[in-house]
Amino acid sequence: MPRVIVIGSVNHDRIWQLDGPLVRGGRMHFSSRTTRLGGGAYYTGQQLLELGANVAIVSRLMQDDQGQAALESLASAGFDTDYIVMTPGETAPLEILLEPNGERTIIGPAGRSYPFTAIGTLSSAGVYINAFTLDEHIVDQISAQPLVLSQFPLKPATPRPADYVISSRDDVPDDLAHAWQRAAAIAGSRLKMLVLTDDPNPITLFDGADAIEVEPADRVAPANTIGAGDRFAGAFLFALLQGQTPAAAALDASRVTAEWLRRRDD
Repeated sequence: MPRVIVIGSVNHDRIWQLDGPLVRGGRMHFSSRTTRLGGGAYYTGQQLLELGANVAIVSRLMQDDQGQAALESLASAGFDTDYIVMTPGETAPLEILLEPNGERTIIGPAGRSYPFTAIGTLSSAGVYINAFTLDEHIVDQISAQPLVLSQFPLKPATPRPADYVISSRDDVPDDLAHAWQRAAAIAGSRLKMLVLTDDPNPITLFDGADAIEVEPADRVAPANTIGAGDRFAGAFLFALLQGQTPAAAALDASRVTAEWLRRRDD
């Protein structure tokens, strides 16, 4: 079973299921409100665990009751939690407004963003990064790992060595050449491919010169897509670790993600 390091946030998502679309100046109603663990590291790590990987999370939790409960839940789920840093403070939930059509608005607390770090030595078959700021120590350790996949940061972020950069097409509206330049500025000379998902539309793989479009294995229209992109990234990374080509890995990841979305909607 491959060992994978996942670097990113583990959140307490408070999901408000709205009865209608957000309207400027309108009065909104909600039919349910639930709080659950979420975040890029959590959803990606869950997918990797389900596929059979040994997953260690590099993240930060608060030392209050909610943070301690989250740490226990992660350990019970099978995650290696040795790299999680417990920080003094109070857990602040991430508010997610979910419209009936699946559109979501995310509201997070303002405040200083602390760089992710890891105490000890990282050792893995692959690394997934969904974080903006990383300290120098962890960047040096990432560079020594054989395979690295990073989410495309949507705001200024610490450069990190990465073989693949992944994003939603909606978040990278530039032409592919410009998108490649932006990805290379983050990932450096190791960058092999930019991976762009596009909901039910073809997945684009771009190596800086040529683009390949991969038709998804299945098409679903879920009411809730929270975590779907992170699940795709986990399945894509796992397929690469199994020796699949990027195109085959994208196809397999689309199938795995569609199956998960169907199970959640049932």
